[in-house]
Amino acid sequence: MTEGRQNGKRLLGRVAGAVTERVVDTVDPDIVLEHVDLNALLSRVDLDAVLARVDMNRLLETVDIDALLARVDLNTLLADVDLDALLRNVDLEALVRRSGIPDIVAESTYSMAGSALDVARRQLVGLDVVVDRIVDRLMRRSEDERREGPPNLVAAQRGAPDPGTAAR
Repeated sequence: MTEGRQNGKRLLGRVAGAVTERVVDTVDPDIVLEHVDLNALLSRVDLDAVLARVDMNRLLETVDIDALLARVDLNTLLADVDLDALLRNVDLEALVRRSGIPDIVAESTYSMAGSALDVARRQLVGLDVVVDRIVDRLMRRSEDERREGPPNLVAAQRGAPDPGTAAR
């Protein structure tokens, strides 16, 4: 390239720089944007490079989480969740232990067993009374000869010494 041509390019660059500032200040940006193909312009932009410069923490601080979550359709979101895969990682035995269910089951089982034992004892006492009366009739015992109950129990109820220990 000749020296005259280089000088001409330099002069044109200086003139363009001085004129550009005045044009930008004078021309309405909407007029320029009407003549620019934004899709063609954006296709030339490296979005990965732009996004690498964004401070995501600062951006997220400006997000209203409550407003964002209000727009989320939870039914649609949960419909896509694979609960089987999610629950594979859950220790159900530990969860049951922490919930106290084994203690509740043991306590209710103990209570039910105790109640059943009490019912069985009452039934046996009732049967004992019936058998006692039958034996008394068969033996033709009078009212005075009939036993009131087991000797140790009757003595304890009357406040008398236990017949088994009185002889000692």
